[in-house]
Amino acid sequence: MLSHTAQSLEKFDNQHDFERMAADTLNALGYEAVQPMAPAGGSDRGTDIAFHEGDSPGIAFVTLDKNIRRKFTEDLAKHKAGEGVIALFCNVNVTPKNKIEFTKEAIKKGYRLEIFDLERLRSLLDSSLKEIRRRYLHIDDEIATKIRSQVKRLLRFPEATTAEDPPTLIEAHLANALPRRLFDLLIGYDEQQIKEVSEIGELLREHLVRYLEFRRNARQIEEDLMLRIGQSVGVSFPAAWRIFLRYLVIRFGGATKEQIISWGNYLN
Repeated sequence: MLSHTAQSLEKFDNQHDFERMAADTLNALGYEAVQPMAPAGGSDRGTDIAFHEGDSPGIAFVTLDKNIRRKFTEDLAKHKAGEGVIALFCNVNVTPKNKIEFTKEAIKKGYRLEIFDLERLRSLLDSSLKEIRRRYLHIDDEIATKIRSQVKRLLRFPEATTAEDPPTLIEAHLANALPRRLFDLLIGYDEQQIKEVSEIGELLREHLVRYLEFRRNARQIEEDLMLRIGQSVGVSFPAAWRIFLRYLVIRFGGATKEQIISWGNYLN
């Protein structure tokens, strides 16, 4: 049974995006001077991508043609004898027999052949090139899928579960608790794991970073207020200062003195 990645590759139907994915793959694997030859369409004269492997020039054939034998023969015929490397990108599995034949034909013209067929691309995209997989196939790994599912559930049912009490009074009195709860969800994952969620990963990571900065600022504000309260009131024990702090936070949040009194013994 084909993996999700293999299925997506097999169904890939955008030639230009496939060429972009091939170029990004070459860059990720350390090839140099990678240059798509006709990224906006038009004739590429048999070379979809030019690149270098050290001092050796390279050309890439990139195709979604299922008849890989015919397509490779046609593209190779467009090139005179030379030297360097040919990289063949396709979304079908090239048989061992064809790999041997293609390699011999490339060598006859002075080229070494690298074949990036369906299975090799799948292996690369499922291991070291997950970012390229997310970009072009929109596939998350297991942890990213879990994060996406949890975020989706939180946004759809924000009151479905009870979050832990926040560490600051300012956060406890926010009118919208969703940003805090989203932060509490994300903080259990590494930043890289969060970034791996396709399409929204970077936005989630930015929220994590920004809310952490907000929490630090809130904590610093409360510490400064507690110090000022301790210097201003006639009560010597810090536990009582927190009652004054809570009153200040509620007032800063827009509640009137009369509203707070109407809540009864709310501050104790």
